Amino acid sequence: MKNIFLLLLSICFLQSSYNYNKSSLWKNIDSVSYDSLYIESQTFLDSDISKSIMLLQNIINNSKDKTLLLNSYYDLAQIYISRSTNFSKSIYYFEQILNQRFVVKTNVKNNLKNIDELKEKSMFMIGYIYHNHIGNLSLAEEYYVKFLELYSSSDLKSSVEYELNIIKKSINDFNQNK
Repeated sequence: MKNIFLLLLSICFLQSSYNYNKSSLWKNIDSVSYDSLYIESQTFLDSDISKSIMLLQNIINNSKDKTLLLNSYYDLAQIYISRSTNFSKSIYYFEQILNQRFVVKTNVKNNLKNIDELKEKSMFMIGYIYHNHIGNLSLAEEYYVKFLELYSSSDLKSSVEYELNIIKKSINDFNQNK
């Protein structure tokens, strides 16, 4: 009953205000409520991106659930690359996933991605952003080579190899035109 009350209270609070600071209310919400906030953040992806971003930020700032934290980083990175083209923020959130050193339980709830999948996709996306959006071929190549070292049996392997071939051809063309 307490959890339901807290969930309803947090939803009412979210709907009434965009001020999501670290008040005592947020610090006392348990992980079940953060699961609900995550699900709610997904519902705003098509209608109100700023609300989705605020919910995901709140989860990052307050939740102790590591799987939820990493999925929130991933979702923010995807939002910043696809909705705002803020590539540096997108890379920042993907890097947050790659830099995590804790162990996460393998039982994933609410269709969340597991840490291995998040790290694999994050490394690919950073290489992709550097190559296709920023144009930094050397950093793109660095991430793609590392990707192949770590995820040689990935479904994304052929895409990475394709991207690397384009990068190498671009570098060769550049060097020949000097």
